[in-house]
Amino acid sequence: MRRAISLAAFLAVGAWVVFVTHQVWAVPRFARETKAACAACHTNPAGGADLTGAGKAYQADAAKATVPTDVKGAEYVGSNKCRMCHLREYRSWQATRHAGAFAALEKADTSVVAQMAAKLKVEVTGPASQEDACVQCHVTGFQLAGGFPAADSTKNAALMNVTCEACHGPGGKHVFAKAEDRKKMINRAVTAKLCTQCHTPEMSPKFKFDEYKKLGVHAVPKAG
Repeated sequence: MRRAISLAAFLAVGAWVVFVTHQVWAVPRFARETKAACAACHTNPAGGADLTGAGKAYQADAAKATVPTDVKGAEYVGSNKCRMCHLREYRSWQATRHAGAFAALEKADTSVVAQMAAKLKVEVTGPASQEDACVQCHVTGFQLAGGFPAADSTKNAALMNVTCEACHGPGGKHVFAKAEDRKKMINRAVTAKLCTQCHTPEMSPKFKFDEYKKLGVHAVPKAG
């Protein structure tokens, strides 16, 4: 895959919002930038307000803090794993534009791609579906542990598009946790900060989180 000349503009939104407020969820783009698993700073691998010692140090003074890069966190497992228990939610998600995010790249008109690249201030020299600057917002877990691209073709297909784990965080520990602990191992409180990593003012000028949240992106899970 070709590397874009600069991802600085594309990364800016995700980087500065990570620790702005106390209620913060893991930011995949920030994990890529620091080359550290979300679990390095968050006690919950899917993110959250509870921070590790490294997370608290970073929150206090990012310039002086060192983020450990050898911490093992939950890996992305792919939407095929999610649908085994959440078929209703999965099927309703399939009807959304998130489910066709990668196909949109493959079919993207070159003139539209050029316009988007100009807005992001990145260079796109080939098909959008082969450019990192484009791909990272159209797949799940881009360049993160267990994420896209995966060596296994079946799993790779399950990571294409903006799937379950793009919003709820890597599901590795959630999948294998005891029943009473599963809810603790996944992000169940998606916030605007997560969405605006990709839905930036430049890319999605009409995006309003509160309005889209009311519409939802899949069926609401049953209580319990």
